[in-house]
Amino acid sequence: MKHLIPGQRPDNDAGYLEMMTAVIFMGGLSRQVVMSKWDGFLAAFEQFDVDSVADFTDVDVERLSQDTRIVRYKAKIRAVVDNAGQMQQIAAEHGSFGTWLRQMVDEEGVDRTAKEMAGRFKYMSEESSRRHLYAVGEDIGEVDDKIRRKYGPGDR
Repeated sequence: MKHLIPGQRPDNDAGYLEMMTAVIFMGGLSRQVVMSKWDGFLAAFEQFDVDSVADFTDVDVERLSQDTRIVRYKAKIRAVVDNAGQMQQIAAEHGSFGTWLRQMVDEEGVDRTAKEMAGRFKYMSEESSRRHLYAVGEDIGEVDDKIRRKYGPGDR
């Protein structure tokens, strides 16, 4: 990963988008499959620059759905673009996505934050939102070994 180490809080919104993308694509696939293509994801998604990805068009989504450097799942690719747009809107209101996320967790708790994220972001259920929170360093309570190995820090 470029912008963060799983289990650590990102320094910027690109890190949050990068981790959200990893969580989305690891849904149904092993960490190894997704991470083996991660350099391709970084290039294809402009290093996860939120503004750049939010500006992707349907032509870009179609192009990426044919790009062998990444996992070519068109609906998930579209979700990353749409989610970047959501992050952009949140950042406009709160200064950054990271600021909003930390404020939500602090004021509303993990469960409410996961529910809010599931309502705002595509391919992010409450459970995958909790995995994202864990992966970006939020304390979500007890985590089983499977989740820890897939979404947390440790051997790469």
